[in-house]
Amino acid sequence: MFALPTSWADTPPHEVENKVTPETVEFSDFQVEMSRQTVEQVDIDSHPDAISFRSRFSALVGRPANFAGHYRLLFWGCGTECQQFSIVDVKTGQVFMDESWSTSLGVSFRADSTLLITNPGARPTMRMKTGYYQWDGKQLQLLRP
Repeated sequence: MFALPTSWADTPPHEVENKVTPETVEFSDFQVEMSRQTVEQVDIDSHPDAISFRSRFSALVGRPANFAGHYRLLFWGCGTECQQFSIVDVKTGQVFMDESWSTSLGVSFRADSTLLITNPGARPTMRMKTGYYQWDGKQLQLLRP
């Protein structure tokens, strides 16, 4: 099995996208240093849609990062076979959300990696695809649809 060099974690996603396949991508290829800090406060004003999920964000206080070194993923249901998620910066409390961030089969991620996989395990016969993304600190960059 071919694995991406660790140095690709710092490579812009557009330079990596044609080289990423399910057989080659590993969380360790996008490794980052972990923060030990916990969420002190969520900045609800940092995203216009965050106010709608105030109670969910409040529940993050005191929790550690679980994604990309110093971020926390937050999930909620949006209907049958639908989950939406947001990303909160543990250090600053800034909320990152996008209405397109929804999945049917959930996501795979690690606390020490910027790689996020949506709909892991999706097969061609399903009405969804597995997506591979790299978090750049502001948005999820598609590596491979």
